[in-house]
Amino acid sequence: MKPLRISRNVMLALLVIFFMGLGSLGTVALANYTNIIVEASTVNVRLGPGLGYDILTQVQGGSMVNVLDEENEWYKVRLDDGRIGWVASWLINNTEVAASQNLVATINEYSVNLRAENNEQAEVIGSAEAGEVFTLLYEENGWSQIHYNNQTAWVLSELVTITAGTLPNENTTDTTEQVATPTSQDSVVVLQDNVNVRSGPTLQDGVIEVANAGAVYAFQNNIGDFVEVLTNNGETGYIANWLVESSVATTTQTRVPAITTTLSEATIVIDPGHGGADPGAIGDYMYEKQATVDTAAIIAQKLESVGANVILTRTGDESISLEERAYLSNSYGADLFISIHYDSTPEGVYATGTTTYYYADSDNYVADLINDELSKNLPLPNNGSRFGNFLVLRENAQPAILLELGYMNNPDDVATFNTSHYQNLVADSILNALTDYFNN
Repeated sequence: MKPLRISRNVMLALLVIFFMGLGSLGTVALANYTNIIVEASTVNVRLGPGLGYDILTQVQGGSMVNVLDEENEWYKVRLDDGRIGWVASWLINNTEVAASQNLVATINEYSVNLRAENNEQAEVIGSAEAGEVFTLLYEENGWSQIHYNNQTAWVLSELVTITAGTLPNENTTDTTEQVATPTSQDSVVVLQDNVNVRSGPTLQDGVIEVANAGAVYAFQNNIGDFVEVLTNNGETGYIANWLVESSVATTTQTRVPAITTTLSEATIVIDPGHGGADPGAIGDYMYEKQATVDTAAIIAQKLESVGANVILTRTGDESISLEERAYLSNSYGADLFISIHYDSTPEGVYATGTTTYYYADSDNYVADLINDELSKNLPLPNNGSRFGNFLVLRENAQPAILLELGYMNNPDDVATFNTSHYQNLVADSILNALTDYFNN
């Protein structure tokens, strides 16, 4: 067989197409800042990224708004009249129009090298610290080109956060903006009881002390989703930023609880208990981990059918830590977290029925609403709503409840709840309760 020969012209054409493709990949991030066409018939525009913020105005289906930023699945948008607000991203449909030309890049790591060209072998012409802001000129193949000291410089795109905006005094030699630096007056106040102060800025780091609501710590720094503080003993500690209120302007804003809104705008985290190596309680021919994931899927479907944004902590048989479940709820700024479980008792102890648990006093209201609906609709006895010191509730800055929907070691309970009919009754009860909760 003769070897296949490719003409020089064909080879050149292929190379041109290849490099054009690479160039198009580099502009993906910029294209995220586009106009959107509203798909729902009417969408509330709010003053902030969550249901707790007041309604600024409404936009009708078919209207076009300009996306400036995204946070917790909410879009920051500019309206036709120039006003800026936030809309729930799941209520609209993205339509590609044109990229915004006013973008800035904020450095999100410490001691980042700025280079003369877009590769790691290029000359280092400067450095930047976390929080410094530069005008973004271009993005290509994982590198961002910025305006730096009256010249251009390149930084790895993974080390910056790109948002819409402009910088003042663009033609001066210093084009950076610094975030607020700590002063001796900067402090954080703990918002609830039993908050862990950790040895490092992750939920996996050890606890060095436990703080209650009102405790005050000297602020040191923002590290990811944690604030670094100085304890009264002179130790450095770390507290999840959703559990504190800070005097430092750059700290993440504390979410305001929902007051009046609609379920269709809500973000609900549904948490099927256990999973993976943790089977939970064991009943006749079944594990709790399977019963919870089956029930959660039906609840999610019911809530999504009315427009709610539902996030499941797991959909299969995965191992997920308790800390990760609470962190997911906090990171999304969920409007409600519901953990699904089936109960058990020690051998020889008989129990039956359902129980609703809450941790924060402020969550008693939604717990009672859901428990009342479960009591009216389910065939099993109802044991009421009560305080429960569970980690997924305690570490949750969002409204959170935990449901025990029957006893795995009670054969009569299992025969009742291990049916799609029962699980649909649970879902309908939750839907009814949450409709009242968000409307009132």
